[in-house]
Amino acid sequence: MGIEDSSAQVTGVYARKSTGLVREGGAWSVLIYNINFVSIGMMTLFALLFIPAFYPGGNIQLSFLVCLAIVLPTSMVFAMFSAAMPRSGGDYVYVSRVLGPALGMMSNWNQTVWWILYGGVPSAFFAYYGLTPLFRSLGVLTGSKGLIDFGDKLSTPTGAFLTGTLLIVVLVAIFVLGLNAYFKVQNVLFVLAMLGAAATIFVLLGKDHAGFQAGFNNSLAGVSGKSDAFGAIVGAAKKSGFATAPFSFYWTIIPMTWIYLELVFNQSSAYIGGEVKRPSSVQLWSMPFAAVFSVAVAMVTVWMFQRTAGTSFLGALSWDNGASLGFSTAPTYTEVAAYASGNTLVALIMSIGFIFWSYTWLPGQIINASRNLLAYGIDGVGPSWLGKVNERFHTPINALVVMALGSIAALFFYTRPDSPFKTLVGIFGFILSFLLTSIAAIAMPYRLKDLFENSPVNWRWGKTPVMSIVGALSFITCAIMAWVYLKDPLSGLSATPKHEGGGIFLHSRSFDMFLLNILIFLSGLVIYFVARAVRQREGVNLDATFQEIPIE
Repeated sequence: MGIEDSSAQVTGVYARKSTGLVREGGAWSVLIYNINFVSIGMMTLFALLFIPAFYPGGNIQLSFLVCLAIVLPTSMVFAMFSAAMPRSGGDYVYVSRVLGPALGMMSNWNQTVWWILYGGVPSAFFAYYGLTPLFRSLGVLTGSKGLIDFGDKLSTPTGAFLTGTLLIVVLVAIFVLGLNAYFKVQNVLFVLAMLGAAATIFVLLGKDHAGFQAGFNNSLAGVSGKSDAFGAIVGAAKKSGFATAPFSFYWTIIPMTWIYLELVFNQSSAYIGGEVKRPSSVQLWSMPFAAVFSVAVAMVTVWMFQRTAGTSFLGALSWDNGASLGFSTAPTYTEVAAYASGNTLVALIMSIGFIFWSYTWLPGQIINASRNLLAYGIDGVGPSWLGKVNERFHTPINALVVMALGSIAALFFYTRPDSPFKTLVGIFGFILSFLLTSIAAIAMPYRLKDLFENSPVNWRWGKTPVMSIVGALSFITCAIMAWVYLKDPLSGLSATPKHEGGGIFLHSRSFDMFLLNILIFLSGLVIYFVARAVRQREGVNLDATFQEIPIE
């Protein structure tokens, strides 16, 4: 049996006739799943926190629009593949069936490793940007120093590790109960997060610059000991080197790293493709819509802050890093809005809503990577126990436990004060996989002609398959972003060694991180060829598995 027949029966090359997963993801749940992996709140936070302060002359709104244009081709590559091959595993399925199993494993293993490593990032963000701002803003508005101190303690290495570990354990316990159980929780929390986002916009809607400044000063006078905290922050920032600059297209493009970090993962549901209902339609629209919707909400929120607080003040606030207010970190934009409002109840709504944005990458990382591990177990590339699915809950419990343990270990590493792992360093690695998936999209209509012709995405522009055109556009935009990450001084990686001290190779930590990205990407090749050799000694032709569309 050949790969071109997506409805054909299994011929025995797999360990069993079905994965054990069930299609539980409806349109609404899948859309929210994709929006959550973007995290509107974190995308907005990073844009406001970093661009005005550290990218002089950068235009935040233009950064959003250009980044959206760059992300959409990659989004459509995954959307079209998801419709043509509606199976779990994302690029593992797409690349392995189009370009070959070794490249498929290289592409997907790379993403799986980075999802494990990035398990420490949003679980730490839960404390850094979720819990600490909640308690700190409530402490400021109620005059409770105890709440402020407690919030700051949660962002210490120990506090972030403990709260993040608890979050991972709770999430995995929910995942074990089934995707439908998680979707019910996800959808409720999404509504709360959107209420918080709406409250933030509403608070600023009724204020002008003078009103914002007055509210901000009034709320923080007691804590900071300054009657004009607004002016004190600006003055302190300028004294320590902060300066504004005229518009720069270069510094508008470079900080797209912080937006792309979230926005490109709008295609998260590709990795649970075997659990999505009506994938031929739902996947096609939910991925690009998630990107457009997320950018729209973020741009409106950013505009409201620029109109009221002013871009220069936002830059000074981040540059000052909370020092003028006696804080351990710079306040988040929800905190700033809370102080401008002066209302404890409104602050509570905004802060609780933002808690759910702070970690929303994490569920997708654990679930998606667990489905990748499941696919390895079923295909025979990984241990068979990874391919086991609980018959009662229809979930890969073994794979979920592996992801939980890996995420907790990554959290510990990320929260260490001297850790070389920075928030942006691994996105370059993800881009390497996106480049390979883009090549697969270009080739798919020609290498799997029958499958393409019988798929719901067999569109053409003249004689050229639209999928090949989209794949080419995605390859170009991914290459642009790879260059941007290597040029961003805050990315934590560089292809050119810089003698920063502390590095293993040429005393350059940023060069070490660049090499790590390359090594992780190539490691999937080694794993596949080792697995093939082991299976061959067992009398199993592993390559034959990849001549078929995976089982459902």
